[in-house]
Amino acid sequence: MRLNKIFIILTVLAVLGTLLGNIFRSWVFFTLTISSLALLVISSRVMPPRTSMVSVSRKSEERKKEIYVEDEIEITIILRNDERRPVLLEVYDVLPSLVEVVEGSNRKVIKLDGNEKKELSYTISCPITGKIDIGPIKLRYRDPLDFFSKEIDAGEEMILRVLPRTEEMQSVDIHPSYTKHWLGEIKSKNIGIGSEFFSLREYHPGDEMRDINWKATAKHFEPFSNEYEGEKSGDVILVVDGYKKGMVGTERYNSLRVSVDAAASLASSILSARNRLGLIVSGEYMNWVYPGTGKNHYHKVMANLTQFEKGGAWDLEGVRMLLEDFFPRKSLIIFISPLTIMEFTETIIDLARKEYDVMVISPDPLKIEKELLRDYDEIAESFSRIERKNIIDRLWSAGTTVVDWDPKEPLEPALKEVLRYKEKM
Repeated sequence: MRLNKIFIILTVLAVLGTLLGNIFRSWVFFTLTISSLALLVISSRVMPPRTSMVSVSRKSEERKKEIYVEDEIEITIILRNDERRPVLLEVYDVLPSLVEVVEGSNRKVIKLDGNEKKELSYTISCPITGKIDIGPIKLRYRDPLDFFSKEIDAGEEMILRVLPRTEEMQSVDIHPSYTKHWLGEIKSKNIGIGSEFFSLREYHPGDEMRDINWKATAKHFEPFSNEYEGEKSGDVILVVDGYKKGMVGTERYNSLRVSVDAAASLASSILSARNRLGLIVSGEYMNWVYPGTGKNHYHKVMANLTQFEKGGAWDLEGVRMLLEDFFPRKSLIIFISPLTIMEFTETIIDLARKEYDVMVISPDPLKIEKELLRDYDEIAESFSRIERKNIIDRLWSAGTTVVDWDPKEPLEPALKEVLRYKEKM
């Protein structure tokens, strides 16, 4: 139970009125005492309850939700007074600091009559990806004169998973140089199961009716079958640089956030082409997912992208060992990094010299800084630009495909241009 300032002031006035009334023998001071005591007695009759009189709940479909970053979601709290007497209380739904209230308020003072039920709603937006804990809901009871207040934790927490926004990349064909035996969408340059016509051949017993070329059969008066160019798939591993010391930007907009967005977009495109996808996120902890396919695997990858914590406790040697010991050789490894840590660049170069097909997608940290800073030093930028160009040239020299990407622009055009250049080379 908390005593408010007004209650304390009235108590002091009652004591002073009694003392001064006895000293000066004046009815004026006794009137002050009687008035103060009367207010105190009245307020004590409506003191907040010892236990909660109000049942609190959220809408059942809201207890665990998934939304995309910067999308809006309405939160609804249901309150019901279980007693006959009215109650005045303040409702406060605890929110993380980065969550923005777009409409309404997560803190309201309401009055509930006996057995009355009310709903409080407000709308929030989440500017960052990850798991967001909303709640608990706190109730603060107040008496009508606001002399007493009591806070009760009503619980009812809510888990909100904020997913990175993905970009459609239909015109980009990302595939490993080495394919496996299972079906996919990569042209294997061999005859097999596929959709692209390769040649005609004589009919063999067991050929399916759909493979018979009826036009050639009618022309030569003997059955002919179509042969198709085989389509295979391969392994692609996404490695996201989650090291805090290399992160550039603010808590709301930084190189790590755009890297996660790029990884989510690539994951969707790679799995749509029926390739197997693996994931490594290096940060405070090493999160990794072994290559797999399918819708459930996509959700597993997205969960790991949104759950990790940025940091740097794991040595980069751990990334190299994990790739070499647990992931298939001759996989396509796509590093997503701002290339601000020299050790990370050396790890990429070392792997490119081995049996891996390596690609780097690098969100330009200088473009991010320029977007955020008001006073930008152009001389410092020119030196940083030269240093970054030297790093990218070293990666190209080691046989690595590098996409120097402006995060404010879509990833697809930059990726498409680099892939076209690589094919020409």
